[in-house]
Amino acid sequence: MRTSHAIASLAAAAVLSAALPTAQNLTSFFLVTTTSRYAAGNTSALPSVNATSLFDADSSSSDLYQLRLIAPGYGSLPQFTIKDNALHTIAYGPHGNGEYDYESTEVEDGQELAFDPTPEERSNLSLEDGYLLAVNGQCTGWTVCLGAHDQQVISWKGNGTSCEARFIQAVKNAPY
Repeated sequence: MRTSHAIASLAAAAVLSAALPTAQNLTSFFLVTTTSRYAAGNTSALPSVNATSLFDADSSSSDLYQLRLIAPGYGSLPQFTIKDNALHTIAYGPHGNGEYDYESTEVEDGQELAFDPTPEERSNLSLEDGYLLAVNGQCTGWTVCLGAHDQQVISWKGNGTSCEARFIQAVKNAPY
């Protein structure tokens, strides 16, 4: 009788743990936005999922890139890594001048998530549970807001009328 209880307990634990999000331990990943904080084996199954890509919002006066939503059919998507509390991705510089390691800048309330081709002194990002992008350990606060050139860009605690709450997940496979 004790053996059957132990087996039943192990089976129940296995079922429950399978339903929980799991750390993906990703070293190189895509970033997607979704309304769900929970991981999915099939990225396309995430609710309201969108892929992201770098965006040169102001090509004339700044080297900073922002992160925007990309619809299905886009040719390629950036892959990211995280090191020293900063996101990194390789991208061409403004006007296609050389490839650079773009690093996320320090994220602040009400500001777009920005990437700079020159090393930053500070950043405050992490992957909580191995897949949820967080600012100072907090996953709730990401928003998608209408930005430059009518692009939907990623902001931290954006408060405009066009802003919608999202989670940002690091995923192995791009959606759609």
